[in-house]
Amino acid sequence: MQRITVKKTFAAPIGQVFALCSQHANYNIAFAPVQVVRTRIGEDPQQPDGVGSIRRLGYGFLKPLQEQITVFEQDQLIQYRIIKNPLIQHHLGSIAFVAIDDTQTEVTYQIELQMTLPFGTKLVLAQLCRAIKLGLSRLAKSV
Repeated sequence: MQRITVKKTFAAPIGQVFALCSQHANYNIAFAPVQVVRTRIGEDPQQPDGVGSIRRLGYGFLKPLQEQITVFEQDQLIQYRIIKNPLIQHHLGSIAFVAIDDTQTEVTYQIELQMTLPFGTKLVLAQLCRAIKLGLSRLAKSV
């Protein structure tokens, strides 16, 4: 299994950064032109994008990737996994939040991946690393 880690410092308090990163709709800003749509509400009505929620990612009507939130710890951690994808043996996405001080937050985005194709993992992780760096930069500019 291989992994990537991307870190980004946001010039905003941890609660504001967590709120931004925990809402599926905001990933439309981060990863445009990829579109993200919540297809299942989470188990807690107060956190519709929390544990149990499912989001689909793709373009237009074609959104083949489904991600399910598995961990949602307020102002600390979000974890998700890709579901129903025969090309992926293992996928775990993790977004951790640490307050540097009252006005800055460090976000650490990590993905573990193992694809069924022998050389697919490195290629996909390289693309994800670029996309996540750009996406976190876009989100950081929005706060």
